[in-house]
Amino acid sequence: MNLFSGRPTFFDPAWATHGLPDTGRQQIAGAFQRLGHQVELLLVPGLFGSGPDHWQSYWEQAYGLKRLHQTDWATPSPADWEAALTSAVEASSRPVFLIAHSLGAVLSAKWLSRYGGQRVTGAFLVAPADIDQTAHPEVERIRAFGPLPHMPLPLPTAIMASSNDPWLSLPRARELAGQWQSDFLEAGAVGHIGSSEPLGLWEHGATTMLNFARRKLPFRMQ
Repeated sequence: MNLFSGRPTFFDPAWATHGLPDTGRQQIAGAFQRLGHQVELLLVPGLFGSGPDHWQSYWEQAYGLKRLHQTDWATPSPADWEAALTSAVEASSRPVFLIAHSLGAVLSAKWLSRYGGQRVTGAFLVAPADIDQTAHPEVERIRAFGPLPHMPLPLPTAIMASSNDPWLSLPRARELAGQWQSDFLEAGAVGHIGSSEPLGLWEHGATTMLNFARRKLPFRMQ
């Protein structure tokens, strides 16, 4: 199976807005739109999917992003979830940028470690569930997705982590970032950065992701 056919893509950095933390919602939306002209922005939800109160759902609606769909969100199968991500990457006519949360971030990291990144330009990995070390009571539901990769990932990635995440401690997030050679980004004390936290559009995450893409994607796509 060849996942990586396609012509090289020239990256136009004109989409980026420098100094994004001080911009407003319209400027963030504009930056998403311009980035979306260059790459396919694909949301990769975690366990149970991302409900209507999840920041991924807000981004999907506000910025017109695509979402990866799974047939079973509650009892996930690694093989089925991997196949769905493979199909989405293969179906895209443009390079794909993954915006993943929790188990979706684990799926993305493992997929990249297995297949490489010629059809994917980068990944923003939010609160990857620490299957190997967490004591979270739901871990048995996703144990089959372990172990986590221990080697560098083949393209630009960032891990964004919270200081009070029950699924991923901050020291462990730093450790994973070192192993994967990912940028390490702090989200503050916002739990698992998911549906249980009232993040809305989560502008901090959006501006952080856009700044990461601005810094990293030109070197991948020239």
